[in-house]
Amino acid sequence: MSIAIEPQTNIQTDAHGMSFSSERNLDSTEQQAMWSQVTESVIKMGDINLAYSFIEHPKSQKAIVISNGRIESYLKYQELIFDLYRQGYSIFTLDHRGQGLSSRTTQNPQQGHIDRFETYINDFAHFIDMVVKPKNYHDLFLVAHSMGSTIGTLYMDKHPETFKAAAFSAPMYGIKLPVGSRFIHWLAQLLDTTDSNKEPDYVLGGSDYKDVKFAKNDLTHCQLRYENYKKLYQQHPELQVGSPTNRWLHESIDAGERAILAAQQSPVPILILQADEDTVVDNLAQSRAVGGLCQLINIPHARHEVFMEKDESRNFAIDALLKFLASHQS
Repeated sequence: MSIAIEPQTNIQTDAHGMSFSSERNLDSTEQQAMWSQVTESVIKMGDINLAYSFIEHPKSQKAIVISNGRIESYLKYQELIFDLYRQGYSIFTLDHRGQGLSSRTTQNPQQGHIDRFETYINDFAHFIDMVVKPKNYHDLFLVAHSMGSTIGTLYMDKHPETFKAAAFSAPMYGIKLPVGSRFIHWLAQLLDTTDSNKEPDYVLGGSDYKDVKFAKNDLTHCQLRYENYKKLYQQHPELQVGSPTNRWLHESIDAGERAILAAQQSPVPILILQADEDTVVDNLAQSRAVGGLCQLINIPHARHEVFMEKDESRNFAIDALLKFLASHQS
């Protein structure tokens, strides 16, 4: 069932009266104190290092795994981790290969590349098996954004027993493209040089990381969070990733189509947090995924980065997420 809910005015607290962080108080003393308790490490997948972090709540048997989006790092999620931790959740999060603090897979570290989308899913499964499951949490949930939602959906299709429920922010079930996806898929395959023992190439018009001014960004209406995000990538240039490669593009188009069907048939309850003004991923594809245990809430006045939006939209989304997870706790 598709659900559309109008936001309440000035939502600042959750159902328990605890306030969420504010765009006016980013990198607060409290957030910094929490981050000092976070464990950061790596696990091996062949010759690849996968960076991850976690913080365990001392008074809870519930945990959230975060699967981030393309070009992202867990460092970008410090504010969200802070808010979820304050709600009593332990948090685990992984940087997917080729981005964040994980190993790059191409000579040009700026390229967003993957050999097969299945590799992301295998990495995620290894992380769950090696780092998360040994902790034996009673209630385990998945929160993901964009590409991370596609990875999460296809992981749950293979491992439906792992999570009690999953909440997906702006899931990449389809990509906003200038023309039809079939033509773009064919063109990306045609231009893909990976199978010719050559280095991967960017999609047409692709380039290394660019510092996009706020006025031209299509991610968020919140200038304070956007500038904070840009500052992070300036302070840590090793996080920077540019456009995707042709291989990443046609692999991701295929993965999105598979994820739609997997979400429709999922035995795990799914909540889609749809960004109403998204110009990065295809909202119609998300609507196609609705059915069975997969429901959708539209987040008004939100661009693609729901968790980086202005407080009103962000708080509305996080409040919906928390209520959904609470409804599926044992």
